[in-house]
Amino acid sequence: MTVTLTFQGVLIALLTIAGIAALVFLCIVLANLVTTLKKVNTVLDDAKEITEFATTQTDKASKVLGGMEDSVSAVVSSLKANKSTIRNVSSLVGATTSIIGVAKATGKRKQEKAAKTAKKKDNKKTAETK
Repeated sequence: MTVTLTFQGVLIALLTIAGIAALVFLCIVLANLVTTLKKVNTVLDDAKEITEFATTQTDKASKVLGGMEDSVSAVVSSLKANKSTIRNVSSLVGATTSIIGVAKATGKRKQEKAAKTAKKKDNKKTAETK
């Protein structure tokens, strides 16, 4: 029994083995790709839920802020219209503070003067008894 191997036959056998190995490798890669894509889909679903929640909260906040905008605009325009009144009240508060400060200072001076006078009287009484 004689087996003859030709160069072409050996190359075809090697190419067939390489092809089978490549197919096995490709099947493994595709299996890994499927599991990865499943994980990516779950992550994307979570991201979609988070995005939808953020969108609804942003819409709610936008509505609240839109209502506040009108209120703040009304307050600002009211304050602009009443600038002179605000200045007058501010001046009145400043003047009242000044008057209170002067009254306190005068009261302190009177107390100090009374204390000095009492001390002088005590000194005179002490000198007379000696």
